[in-house]
Amino acid sequence: MDILRKAIFLGLGAITITREKAEAMVDELIKKGEVASAERYTTIDKLLKEADAQQRQFQDKINQSVQKTVAEMGLPTRKDWDEVKEALKRIEMRLTERKE
Repeated sequence: MDILRKAIFLGLGAITITREKAEAMVDELIKKGEVASAERYTTIDKLLKEADAQQRQFQDKINQSVQKTVAEMGLPTRKDWDEVKEALKRIEMRLTERKE
């Protein structure tokens, strides 16, 4: 698995990869003797799964950072706005009922 992680970070420089890139990387590792040719398909699968996991972790970290920044700045969240809109709807309904 260390070879796969190194391949992701060093060989691609990106978190997401295509199957074609993964196949090319594994073929290169096979040529270098770092992966057995019999393990080609399982290694490609592992590489793609690891890249996907890394992408999810990266996205989670970004989401957490954004949420923390929004909270620190005191900005309203989508939930806050939805609650305000719902409260306004209730007020409008009460006002409409009183007019009738």
